[in-house]
Amino acid sequence: MAERLTSHCPLSNLFRAGGGDCSVIMEQYWIIGFGKVGRRALVRLRHKSPDADITIVDPRFSEPPEALQTAQWHAEDGLTFLINKNLNVRSEISPWIVPALPLHLAYEWIAVLLKESGPFKTCAVPDNVIPQLPNVVIGPAGQAYMSNADFICPENCNEPKKMCPVTGQPRSYRLYKHLSGVQPSGYRSLIIRSFQLAPGVGGYRGRHLIEVLTEIRANPGKYLLSTASKCHGVMHAFETQA
Repeated sequence: MAERLTSHCPLSNLFRAGGGDCSVIMEQYWIIGFGKVGRRALVRLRHKSPDADITIVDPRFSEPPEALQTAQWHAEDGLTFLINKNLNVRSEISPWIVPALPLHLAYEWIAVLLKESGPFKTCAVPDNVIPQLPNVVIGPAGQAYMSNADFICPENCNEPKKMCPVTGQPRSYRLYKHLSGVQPSGYRSLIIRSFQLAPGVGGYRGRHLIEVLTEIRANPGKYLLSTASKCHGVMHAFETQA
């Protein structure tokens, strides 16, 4: 079932509690990185949810930039921040994580925690998987960047349900669903779906990271881990042992 991004409460950043009343739990957004993408995320999330609890994480600035507005500021490495935080599994208080830095944040977070408990090996995405992915670019560690588009998408894309707003044509498939059907040789495939939180802004719940980490710890072996939206994604391969 798709994650619901709004409630029936008067404010879109409030969740419905038991008994039919509106709760006082605000949506939380953690924007990891405050370059061009992070600044854009702040503006658009604040426009969408004026009362949301927004935190910016970036070690490059010792003081909050002027553009920070009313968000909280952490001058800290984004991965370190995430490792030290409680990513609660309860959906109504689990924060939205908005990666806005040039790395596969979900993979890096999982890799650090798995290395603490046993052997961990990064692998290249297998050759027989690459042809199953759209418009692939291979990264320096053998990771695969992919996209349904063979062009640069507009920064304010609102990710329509069925059709690409640039070409006017239906998508061949939703990438996150397509990846769930990829047939890896000797690997299990896990996907963290990136939801559109505002035009051009994607993220996932902290609890989704916990769910994936729990699955891997319970079943050590070879994995393909992808973070993907309807159109774009990144995949890492790795092996872990108990």
